[in-house]
Amino acid sequence: MFTYESIQTFPKSELHCHLDGSIRPETLQQIARVQHLPIEEDLAIVREKMQASKTCQNLEEYLVCFDYVLPYLQTKEALRMAAFDVMEQAADDGVVYLEIRFAPSLSMEKGLSVSETLRAVAQGIKEAQERYAIIGNILVCGMRNTLSTQVNEIFTQVLAQGEEKVVGFDLAGPEADGFALDFKEPLQLIDHENVQLTLHAGECGCTKNIHQAIESGAKRIGHGISLAKDLDRLPAEVCIEGCPTSNIQTQAIESYAQYPIRQWLEREIVFCLNTDNRTVSNTTLTNEYYQITKAHHLTEAEFRLINRQGIIHAFTSEEIKAEILQKMARSTLERI
Repeated sequence: MFTYESIQTFPKSELHCHLDGSIRPETLQQIARVQHLPIEEDLAIVREKMQASKTCQNLEEYLVCFDYVLPYLQTKEALRMAAFDVMEQAADDGVVYLEIRFAPSLSMEKGLSVSETLRAVAQGIKEAQERYAIIGNILVCGMRNTLSTQVNEIFTQVLAQGEEKVVGFDLAGPEADGFALDFKEPLQLIDHENVQLTLHAGECGCTKNIHQAIESGAKRIGHGISLAKDLDRLPAEVCIEGCPTSNIQTQAIESYAQYPIRQWLEREIVFCLNTDNRTVSNTTLTNEYYQITKAHHLTEAEFRLINRQGIIHAFTSEEIKAEILQKMARSTLERI
């Protein structure tokens, strides 16, 4: 078993982290005060409203926490502050490469354009990069509980803007079986050379969703936990973005011990670990690796393999991947 401290200092990548689910409660208070919006003075109350119960009945109940946060993320300054905050947390967590995903449509209620939301999040990421040893990029989410035409419009505007920090697209929100078929038009817009595709699939829906997502061009699958009950194999070039704590909260699995890491390793399914939502799930990437290492007695070779898979399948340049892989190779892990 590795020490918590050595896992924390190990240079890690994170590919599945939602902006609105990862803001620190104290930062949300600051964001509210800048806008002169009401918010509870008691930090404990704010934290309670931002964190999901450990015993959610399903994904829909887990997602309720976002309703509390989103009214505060309707200005450029709020989005900039939020992005900086999440990057800062990740840097403290030993993350050297982070992809932050967010849905522009959820921050447009007071008149912001798609372009303005992107520039604000990108600015927060760039400011954090100047201060900390971390690189960040953006994944743009379309919401599955909206019309395909609305998602198509968002994706079209994002691609037209050409923001350098945008490296991928996703579909998020409640998961219906066969959802990829309902969003064919926006998914066909994506240029898989410059901006790639990752899709939430198999989080609470069927395994068929995963295969349809891959057929739609997805190079990574968010969660993919339904593969725990299935013997399907995936193409070697597809990576599962695992989020153990989140899956426990939404009742997809009962415990870290039930996370299908052994089955995936044996079947050579490529995967990495992620937080999903740092605040909503009250977790860090260090904690995800620590809990999985403890529950499954990971060897050092397995620990390093999972970390390598994360950066190899990141939507970034080969130069950045090579640099981070070198950092990983030079880093040591101490045992308890």
